[in-house]
Amino acid sequence: MMKKIATLSIALLITFTVATAQSENYKPFKVDLGVLYGIGTAEDYSGGIGFYIEPKYNITDNIAVGLKGEVAIIGGADVDGQSINISAISTYQLTGDYYFGDSNVRPFGGLGVGIYSLGSVDTGVAGASLEYGSNLGFAPRVGLLLGHLRLAAEYNIITGAGEQEVAGLGTVEFASRNYISIKLGFEIGGGRN
Repeated sequence: MMKKIATLSIALLITFTVATAQSENYKPFKVDLGVLYGIGTAEDYSGGIGFYIEPKYNITDNIAVGLKGEVAIIGGADVDGQSINISAISTYQLTGDYYFGDSNVRPFGGLGVGIYSLGSVDTGVAGASLEYGSNLGFAPRVGLLLGHLRLAAEYNIITGAGEQEVAGLGTVEFASRNYISIKLGFEIGGGRN
């Protein structure tokens, strides 16, 4: 039910924005592609890598909305080397960016809101444990667009840390999987008219 509501909301938002506005100086459609370095904010997760894709529509010269798909693999080991922790995180978000200025170098700020799907494996002396689930989250971001080169930093805040009921597993304790991502990417399309 939640996926149907989210899909309908996104479709209505895109239809409304396309029908009401369009960028004057920039082509309306673009796609951001890139890689990321993820820095886990929890003690057991130090860093990892990932990638993203984000189709966007320029509503005006300064405002763009889009849909982002991202995957990050973040891991770490404890101080004694007795356990290894790996977390795979994928997210699907509705995004919005505000671009400052109208030159080839454009700082921007934005926000993404959506669903994070989590899968974690923790191994150690006591055995292995597996966590999985989906939670709502959001990601404020800032960055710089240099022509078609995109540099950005995001803080991914995933709700739902703590105890949760998981079908077939009962009550499971989920540690925080919030992470900071440093991104390097390219825009395809979206250049000046």
